[in-house]
Amino acid sequence: MWKNRVVAGLVGVGAVLALAVGSATVANGSTPAADTPGRVDVPAEDGPAAVALAHGEGVVLANDGWWYVHGGPFEFSVTATAARTGQVEQAALFIVWPGEFSLVETAGDRWTCGAVANGVECTNPAPVAPGESWPALTLGVNATGAVQDSIDVYLSGAGGSDAHASTPIMFDTSS
Repeated sequence: MWKNRVVAGLVGVGAVLALAVGSATVANGSTPAADTPGRVDVPAEDGPAAVALAHGEGVVLANDGWWYVHGGPFEFSVTATAARTGQVEQAALFIVWPGEFSLVETAGDRWTCGAVANGVECTNPAPVAPGESWPALTLGVNATGAVQDSIDVYLSGAGGSDAHASTPIMFDTSS
């Protein structure tokens, strides 16, 4: 079901982001460590780009790696790191989430974001050196109903900085 959202959400998204579409597995077959807040694609010394998710206010990280939110708004952050080789001019993030989620606010140096179908598109025009990270992006989100799905983040940047990270999430408004 969420694969369809990824494909559907990319319709109308620029060609730069279309390059980021792939399987829902973490790039390079990475697996999370027990204390990792979400699946993370970590670049090798001369490796590709990386993107990481970190849970924030309103999110409980369970031992099983799931993010749990019990009603109300919640926050999470995304950190994008450029590939260790090549010139990187800017970053483009496509954040895919369940249709029950809505963007409340964003915060992050030079990030510009806008809601799109089933997610958010964000860009940061600031160039970074190879292997360096763009400033963290924090998103405030609200949701309705009960959802058991995932949040997927796709990074696309000049110079081969393409990456994907995902985290499972359960949102419930029941009392």
